[in-house]
Amino acid sequence: MTNVDMNAAWASNIETQTDARPLSLRQIEVFHAIMQAGSISGAGRSLHVSQPAISRVLALAEYRLGYQLFERSKNRLLPTPEARRLYAEVQSLYTAIGRLNALALQLGSGSASTLNIISSASLSQRLIPQGLTQLRLSSPRARVDYRTTSFDEIVAYFLSGQADVAVSLADPVHPLLQSRKLADSEIVCAVPTTHALAKQTEVKAADFASHPWISYPEDAPLGKVLYQFLSSSATKPTRPALTVRSPLAAYALAQQGFGAALMERWALPSVLDPTVVIKPVSPAQSIGIWLTVCELNSLSLAGKRFITSLEQLLS
Repeated sequence: MTNVDMNAAWASNIETQTDARPLSLRQIEVFHAIMQAGSISGAGRSLHVSQPAISRVLALAEYRLGYQLFERSKNRLLPTPEARRLYAEVQSLYTAIGRLNALALQLGSGSASTLNIISSASLSQRLIPQGLTQLRLSSPRARVDYRTTSFDEIVAYFLSGQADVAVSLADPVHPLLQSRKLADSEIVCAVPTTHALAKQTEVKAADFASHPWISYPEDAPLGKVLYQFLSSSATKPTRPALTVRSPLAAYALAQQGFGAALMERWALPSVLDPTVVIKPVSPAQSIGIWLTVCELNSLSLAGKRFITSLEQLLS
């Protein structure tokens, strides 16, 4: 039988069948491979399957469609007009699959979106930078926007969509926010080397009755700890040398000799200034380090990895 007779017979057989059904993904893949390679054997090599297997899939695809995709001419396959039209759609499908795979890789690396992190200023000294260093090791392409903020601004950042994760020294209260304590951080006292308390092995609340000290607002997280500490002494403290809102400012002022300042240990710089000594306090005090996320947003993979880094650092 000649090639013309074979094609005619094939067409006659197709016209009598009415079982037209959608192509499977495998049939689309084989059709695409044949169009790309220009032959059955080339398609088999690209898909790592045998030539007879490719022929069977193609035959079933043509049977399902009810029309030929290729003219058989000697040792060549010539795509029909229908095949060329179908290939244009299949090619756009493969382009979309390429974009899908690129997005999947970006999601895994954390580069598909920006992770917005906020924290108390005191935690920007060591904890957050170390956590971000660990995140960079596991997700080197992760995009992060990090900023420090005051405690009373945390809720607004979440509700405005500007925060995915918050790390603070107290838990912000809001129905849409979920907070949990990661750890307790030890409270220490930063004392200028010129200060009388620098010679003591520990700092007690009664010492604040006769030596200059630096205060925080009573409603601030560290302020609550400070005044709880002061209440442990029957001796009333003197008026503070000045009041600040950040332990970073308190440390800087201690460097300048303004007085002793209570701080949480994570607020201390990595390298201590030689003009300041760090003393334990008695009775011992601590403050919680809190993690907060919002119920409105699902946390990204990069966000989950960052939280894991913090837990490991604080463990």
